[in-house]
Amino acid sequence: MSGILVRQSLQRLAADGHIQALMPLQDRQIQPSSLDLRLGARVWQLQCSFLPGAQGIERKLGRLATATHRLDRDTPLVLHQGGVYLAEVEEVLELPEGVWGRGNPKSSTGRLDVFVRLLTETGYAFDTVPEGYKGRLYLEITPQSFHIAVRRGDCLGQLRLATGHPAVGVDELSKRQESDPLCIWSDGSAAPVVDRPPGVLLSVDLESQEGPAGYLARRHQPPVDLARRNLRSERWWTPIAPAGEDGVVLEPEQFYIFATRERLCIPPDLCAELVPFDATKGELRTHYAGFIDSGFGWSPQGSPGARLVLEIRTHDVPFLLEHGQPLFRLEFMRNEAVPEQLYGVDGSHYQNQGLKLAKQFD
Repeated sequence: MSGILVRQSLQRLAADGHIQALMPLQDRQIQPSSLDLRLGARVWQLQCSFLPGAQGIERKLGRLATATHRLDRDTPLVLHQGGVYLAEVEEVLELPEGVWGRGNPKSSTGRLDVFVRLLTETGYAFDTVPEGYKGRLYLEITPQSFHIAVRRGDCLGQLRLATGHPAVGVDELSKRQESDPLCIWSDGSAAPVVDRPPGVLLSVDLESQEGPAGYLARRHQPPVDLARRNLRSERWWTPIAPAGEDGVVLEPEQFYIFATRERLCIPPDLCAELVPFDATKGELRTHYAGFIDSGFGWSPQGSPGARLVLEIRTHDVPFLLEHGQPLFRLEFMRNEAVPEQLYGVDGSHYQNQGLKLAKQFD
């Protein structure tokens, strides 16, 4: 059956040796429909980003690496804002035939404005794991607003594995929106479905009734240690007041966090992904973290849903962002089974969220 592999299937792949690691997988890594990837022992500082291609990672590193660092589990290594790094991943894949994968940053990684992309040993594309792939994985890491302090075992990226073609078609998605909406507008009605490709458009909320409408990252601050909690947010973030008809003018190369007007209720049989931004809608990148696991904003007793937090960076020119502006698209995928554990049952920091910073902040 085509679909996204869920928690119990990922556990079986690990037990059967298709997902390997020097240190055994931890239960907290295995999400309802994705796997958190841990940083391994080595990190290279690079001259520039690259794709391995036929030459492979090791040969390219011989040309482009300017320094090699060892990671341990106690002493953090600071990755500097603006630097380009490559880290080996603790997990190694020996995928069975027919199983392929995609990579994405974890939600907390995106909210820290850390640009993370997954690489295979001879890959010609980022965030792409071909069917039956056997080999190591790597994460390209570029902190863009803050320095970050990392340790071996920290999770910055995620992997989603699948078989076949799990995308939900427009007819099925339309029926779901009519009967038991997956995406709800602020007035309680179901968000409309678009068909090229099938998905739901999401818009930005600038008229928050619950505090700031967004946050602007403050540069030139101390490193954010990924292991810390309850950091004083005002040292790294400037709140943005709710906006009226004038909207908010986003400055070039600055990093902003906002939330959607819509709320999501992802049921157990589906998961979702934010797709790359349509450049015809403006000169900005609209998100880093794209995987939304089964159970996000959902409960069997009914739920008002959870808003998505949106990471936005403008490029080249100032850009006017207005309340309700549709800038984002969500695609839904069918799971190959119902996960044994849904998102949020372990008390996730982001379940039923509104506008929320990364978990390192108060």
